[in-house]
Amino acid sequence: PDASATAVDLPAYVPLPAVTGSVTADAVLERWEAASVDPNPVATLGIGPMGPFEVDLVKDGPHALLAGTTGAGKSEFLRSFVLSMATRFSPETVNFVLVDYKGGGAFDVCAELPHTVAMVTDLDGHLGARALRSLQAELRFREITFRDVGAHDLGGYRASGGVMPRLVVVVDEFAT
Repeated sequence: PDASATAVDLPAYVPLPAVTGSVTADAVLERWEAASVDPNPVATLGIGPMGPFEVDLVKDGPHALLAGTTGAGKSEFLRSFVLSMATRFSPETVNFVLVDYKGGGAFDVCAELPHTVAMVTDLDGHLGARALRSLQAELRFREITFRDVGAHDLGGYRASGGVMPRLVVVVDEFAT
């Protein structure tokens, strides 16, 4: 309500290809191949008054919290976040663990991405506990692997010639 008339001259609808570029297989493969060895995980999420709106998990993160009322579009935003990164970076660069505590519908379109290494819903409590144990094991593995080559983080590990994707954990309905 406090925005000036010029600041709200935003499109009512912005399809994903308008933000990420073409989503044809050839275009996506071309972007994957053009990415550097250790690219920052950047998601282009929309178009603002100044042009594309991007979130960089290295410069802006590594953690993010999205809040809003029911129906505000949080799940749609998270899907766009995942799909934007998936169209920009290969599965060798970025992997996703998708956690959906709304029954599993939020990430259905993302579950089949080659980047998705786990999909957890609240429909199976045992699977949720197992996923947390797996994440703990993965973090421990990464700590040991980095230490073995003298790296302090993933960037240092990749600079030493190591190959390991970033692991991005996306949770819908975190409060649950």
